[in-house]
Amino acid sequence: MLETLLQQYTILLEDLDETCQEATKNIPEIPCRKGCDDCCKQLFPISFIEAFYINEGFKKLDRTTRRDLERKAEKQKKLLKDLKLETLETSSGSLEDIAKARNDLTRALQSTDAICPLLNSDSTCALYPYRNHDCRVHGVSFDNSTGEIVGCSRHPKIFNTAPLKSKFIRESVPSNQLYKEKSKLDSLLAVELGQNPDLKYCYYFTTPYEPLLQNYRSLDWPKFFRDKLKTTQKKPTNKYSLIIHV
Repeated sequence: MLETLLQQYTILLEDLDETCQEATKNIPEIPCRKGCDDCCKQLFPISFIEAFYINEGFKKLDRTTRRDLERKAEKQKKLLKDLKLETLETSSGSLEDIAKARNDLTRALQSTDAICPLLNSDSTCALYPYRNHDCRVHGVSFDNSTGEIVGCSRHPKIFNTAPLKSKFIRESVPSNQLYKEKSKLDSLLAVELGQNPDLKYCYYFTTPYEPLLQNYRSLDWPKFFRDKLKTTQKKPTNKYSLIIHV
């Protein structure tokens, strides 16, 4: 089952990449190109299937590269200590509350000077084929709830007229492209590894550091989820939970 889920996620990423590449082709004004690392100098929350997939790619690197990335991850992770990210964990009967907690986590991560440990000195990604959803759509997408372009500080300067912005929205990718499909794989993975069908209502997020500092295949996931849910499920009536792995 695990291998099937990872294969399904690989296919999802291939579909997402194809869509993003088409958007880049249709909007040549998009500034995102090899060597650009603006969006790599901030942190995005990473979901369960994303973190597991990054961990799989990390283990395929040579020993020297792995050790270098581990040192970077340990150093950068210390910058998050004062954020007390686990205080953002919550349980609720409302998905809107879970979404708000996820947004609070995103804002907290992006408030620090910490950068992605996978960013190489030559502005490339050490695990580019394994990067997460948000990294793939950033710069070629728009927020489907607000219509705003999702990109760096250069995007508003380039797409600064109504026709250019309209073209971007028309030809680019919704920021939640294939997100429901990815979330379903997150749930199935949690149920599979946590050995608990109720985990389909649990939302797992972490930082880019944990997949470089853990062995996800050997982690005791049933115990991990049991321990986490003891602290987040304050009321039995709360259906959903958001947990943070730090």
